[in-house]
Amino acid sequence: MSHWFTIRLRPAVGSLAAATTALAAADVAIVGIVGSAESDDGVVHLAVDQSARERATVALHKAGIDVVDEPESDTGARATEGMIEALLNGPRT
Repeated sequence: MSHWFTIRLRPAVGSLAAATTALAAADVAIVGIVGSAESDDGVVHLAVDQSARERATVALHKAGIDVVDEPESDTGARATEGMIEALLNGPRT
């Protein structure tokens, strides 16, 4: 099972590379990624294996990158807010 979380990157050359390098150094594979080129807030949603969740969080924090966990739900893959909700559950009406 995968775990989704959100990171906010600085608008600087190499900021995404710094995040992926930190994860690779901690032996964490990215299993899902969502971002928007139309947004200037630097928000990227990443998924890692549940077993790598803690290693990923520690590695990103050490690299100076804030991590916000996506809300988990008791109903499986259904998220309850944010971009992941929109992707999994469709747009709000």
